[in-house]
Amino acid sequence: MRVTLLRSITAGLLLALSGCSSGSSPAGEAGGSGTMTAGTLTVGSDLTYPPYAYLDGKTPAGFDPDISRALAKASGLKSTFVDTRFEQLIAGLGTGHFDVIASDLYITDARKKQVDFIPYFTTGNSIVVQSSGDYRPAVVTDLCGKSVAVIKGGQIVEKLRGEASTQCEGKGEKAVDVREFGTDPEGTQALLSGQVDAQVTDGAVAKAAADKTGGRLTISSKTLIYPVQSGLAVKRGATELKKTLTTALDELKKNGTYAELLKKYNLGQAEGS
Repeated sequence: MRVTLLRSITAGLLLALSGCSSGSSPAGEAGGSGTMTAGTLTVGSDLTYPPYAYLDGKTPAGFDPDISRALAKASGLKSTFVDTRFEQLIAGLGTGHFDVIASDLYITDARKKQVDFIPYFTTGNSIVVQSSGDYRPAVVTDLCGKSVAVIKGGQIVEKLRGEASTQCEGKGEKAVDVREFGTDPEGTQALLSGQVDAQVTDGAVAKAAADKTGGRLTISSKTLIYPVQSGLAVKRGATELKKTLTTALDELKKNGTYAELLKKYNLGQAEGS
């Protein structure tokens, strides 16, 4: 009995000591913010995706890092970034590599089953082609039978292989030949080198690519293709963190920071904003 009692006391002491040890607070208890680490908002973002997210030297830059820092500051937190390729972001969130995804993640029904979203702007896609030559696709059905570069894991992959290709086949034409690339810059390089006929990417990304290539590329579409809202994504059921970020976003809207960032990056407000 004495041995059993001693073991019970020892176990209780160890448990108490472990509860007093320093280190990260559990999710949902980190200072009431819902972050994994007290005082820190850890952001997952694909830093190969200008102008949304990229590295300026060693510093994360672009719309998503800018608004993430603003959201963290409004929440009394510091921000840190984990550079993660786009197709791995949702998995990384699920395994606890970061608190939130801020990486122009389009809100879709399929993704709503995996994460909880906070809408934060509206965007869409544009078609980019080489300036030389006469090929000027304005709408998705102008891509029938053409090779098209897209970012791997993006919603546009499903749209072009599904909806657009169905339209093409309904006209008696070939489906869109969708070529996936790990990053948008890789897709742009494929277009510049003539490996593909066109690139379909986010409107702001398309503009940045066209501007940076000295006139070698041009946006041929006239309106945004498949307009969609983008959202900050947190784990399903992460109510405290979602509340923290939603409150912070409301604060940015009130103090004008939100409007300034949208104007800077030529983006639209999230629906209902």
